[in-house]
Amino acid sequence: MQPLAQSRDAPESSAATAATTSSSQVLSSLRPTCLRVIGGRPHVSYEATYVLAGIPPLALLADERARLYGRRRENAGNEERLATLSKWQEAWYRSTKARWTHRLIPNIRVWIERRHGELNYHLTQLLTGHGFFKHHSRRYDYNQSAQCPVCPSSIENAEHVFYRCPRFSEERESLHSLLHEVMTPESTTRLMLASEPNWLAVASFARSVVIRLRDEGTDRR
Repeated sequence: MQPLAQSRDAPESSAATAATTSSSQVLSSLRPTCLRVIGGRPHVSYEATYVLAGIPPLALLADERARLYGRRRENAGNEERLATLSKWQEAWYRSTKARWTHRLIPNIRVWIERRHGELNYHLTQLLTGHGFFKHHSRRYDYNQSAQCPVCPSSIENAEHVFYRCPRFSEERESLHSLLHEVMTPESTTRLMLASEPNWLAVASFARSVVIRLRDEGTDRR
């Protein structure tokens, strides 16, 4: 017979294990949900998908549930949330993937606790770097050049298209006029989160650029 102390701990341990197992079982269904929330494509990295959707990876949630299981304090839920955010932030800093998204959104907490702003297909292309950019398309067609068609010395990626390429200077200038500031990769989310009109202005800019980029790609085929 087990000692009494061990017997009392057994249900707690079993519950924690069950919670972890349950989390693993639904993991496969979580990412498609996140992709629908952000309007993203299946090849967007797991790390960027979770951050943009504001949903912590289930492994982190399971760890904190297991650690805090059985504690009966009023602030237990808030402690769990803060602990999960802290671990998620650490993992985000260490990750070697989704570096473009990390550059735009270095602070997860500021992003997921925003008071306004919904993601869509066009904004997600800006925030992930996955879309109608030749640098991204080249992953699937090695015969295609990754160079910008009007800037031969530049790679056509999200940074070049949204922040530098002269093809979109008119749209960019209109955006900067609305923001009263030049938008850079480092200031993008700060400006978006500053106000709802700012968010909508960036969303409109992303939409116009992505649609034009898509149409140009179609014309080249």
